[in-house]
Amino acid sequence: MLTAWLPIALGDTNKVAAFPVPSVTNPSIVQESDRPVDRRRRSPIPLEQIDRETVPVGNREVITDIVVRFVDENGNLTKGKTNPEVITREFDLQPGDAYDAELGKEGLQRVVDLTIIDRASLSLEPVTDNQAVLAIAVRESSNFFYGFGLTLPPPTALQGPVRPNTVNALSNSATGIAGGVRVGLRNLGGNNQQVSLGVEGGVEKFGFDLGYRRFLRHDRGIGVNLFNRRGVEPEFDEGERDLDLENNNDPWVHRLGGGIEYFQSIGEDFQGVIGVSYQRVSVRDGAFSDDLAARDELGNRLVVSDGGQDDLLTLNFAAFLDRRNDSENPTNGYQLKFGSDQYFSVGEADVLANRLAANYTHYLPFPLFGFSEGAKTLVFNVQGGTILGDAIPYDAFILGGSSSVRGYDTGEISTGRSFIQATAEYRYPIFGFNAFNQNIDVGGTLFIDYATDLGSADAVIGQPAVVRDQPGDGFGYGFGLRTLTPIGAVRTEFALNDEGDTKFVFTVGDRF
Repeated sequence: MLTAWLPIALGDTNKVAAFPVPSVTNPSIVQESDRPVDRRRRSPIPLEQIDRETVPVGNREVITDIVVRFVDENGNLTKGKTNPEVITREFDLQPGDAYDAELGKEGLQRVVDLTIIDRASLSLEPVTDNQAVLAIAVRESSNFFYGFGLTLPPPTALQGPVRPNTVNALSNSATGIAGGVRVGLRNLGGNNQQVSLGVEGGVEKFGFDLGYRRFLRHDRGIGVNLFNRRGVEPEFDEGERDLDLENNNDPWVHRLGGGIEYFQSIGEDFQGVIGVSYQRVSVRDGAFSDDLAARDELGNRLVVSDGGQDDLLTLNFAAFLDRRNDSENPTNGYQLKFGSDQYFSVGEADVLANRLAANYTHYLPFPLFGFSEGAKTLVFNVQGGTILGDAIPYDAFILGGSSSVRGYDTGEISTGRSFIQATAEYRYPIFGFNAFNQNIDVGGTLFIDYATDLGSADAVIGQPAVVRDQPGDGFGYGFGLRTLTPIGAVRTEFALNDEGDTKFVFTVGDRF
C-alpha cells in the first residue's frame, strides 16, 4: 500500500516531499492527509473508500490556472515526459470554475489509474482570497515494463496469444509445456501510447503478439495488433483415439492475423470494447511446413475450405464488469465477462457464425479453516457459451484441463458447439515469508470442477470430439497450493477425475 504525497508548502515550486505533510500557509483552503492507493488494482478504487481530506477541501475558490509539476523519486522537481494535457484532461475542473472537492477527488483518482503515473497529489495554491491555482504533482512510472505470462488485462476483444478470452474453454490454445514473456514501452511521445511484444514458446507451440494502444483518457482508447501462432491444438490431439494427418504427422494449426479495436468505460467498473479482426487459419504437418491439410487421415475436416486455408473476418465485442475488492488476489465481490464474435468468410471458406460466451465469478469470505492469518475465500465460477451457425473446430469450445476440468488433459473431455462448466474452490492461508524484500503468501485450495458439451459435439464441423471418442462431460476434484508472487499466482495442483485418472498441474497465473 502506498500513500500519496504533496508539495512542501503552497506556492513552493522547487521541491515536493513525502508525507508527513508540513504545515501549510492557509489551512482554511487546504486540508490534506494520506491517500490510500492500492497499485495492485487496475480497476478504479471506489470513491467512497477515499477520505474526503485526501484532496483540498477548499472554499469554492475560482481556479485561475491548472498546472502539472513532475518530480523524481526523491521529490525534486524534474522535467516530465508526459504531455500535461494527458493529466489535466482527467479532471472535470477547468480554469474559471469554482473549485469542487468532489470533482478534485474524482480527477485525482483517474490520474492515479493511469499506468504511466506512479503517484499523484493535488493542492490549491492561493492567488487571492477567492482565487487559487490547482496544482497537480505527479511522479511518472518507468517507460519500460515486462511480465511473465502473456495475458493483457481487459478490456480487449482482439485475437492473439496475449488476448484474454471471455471463457477458458476456447480451442485457440496449444497443448504441451510452454511459457511466455511480455515486454513493452509505455508513454511513447508523452501521449500515453504503448507498444508491447508478447512471445511464447514450448514443446508444441510458439508465437508472438505485437500490440499498440493509444489511451484517449484513462478509461478509453484504441488498440491494434498483429499476431502469429503455430501449435498442436487440443481439438485435434486429445481423446481415446489418436488421429493424425495422412502422413502420420500431428496437425499443426497456423494462425496469422491482426485487428483494431476501441475500448471505453460504459458504466461504473464496467468496460466495453468493440473491434474487427482478421485471421488466416491453416492446418499443416509441422511448425514450418508449407504443406496444407484440409482433412485428417480418415477424411474428417480440419478446416472449412478444401484448399486447407480459411480466411476469417470477425466483428468482436466484449464487456467486463469488475466488482472485486482486488484484481490480483480478490477475496470478496464478483466479476462478469461477456463476449460475442461474429464470423464472416472473406475467402474460400464459407463461414457465417456468431460465438457467444459468458463467464461469472463470485468471491465470498468464508472462514471455514486455515493455518495462518489471512483471507479465507470460497470461489464460485460458471461459464457457458454457444455458437450460432457454423461451428468451426479450431474456434469451438474445448473442455478439460487446468483452466476447465482439472484431472483431465486440455481438451480431453470434448470439443463442442455449446458448453457449460462450473467450479467451486475454497482458498485458505497456510504461511507467508519474505524473499528479496518481497512478501510471499502461500495458501491452499480445495476444488471441484464439472463441464459438459450439452450433447453438441456432433454439431462441430469435422466432429473432432466424436471421432476421437471423447466422453462429452466429466468432473474432477483435488487440492493444491496457491502462491502469491511478484510475477502472479503460482498454482501447484493435484487432481483426480471421474474416470479414475490423476493429473499434476503446475501453472503461472490465476484460474479465474
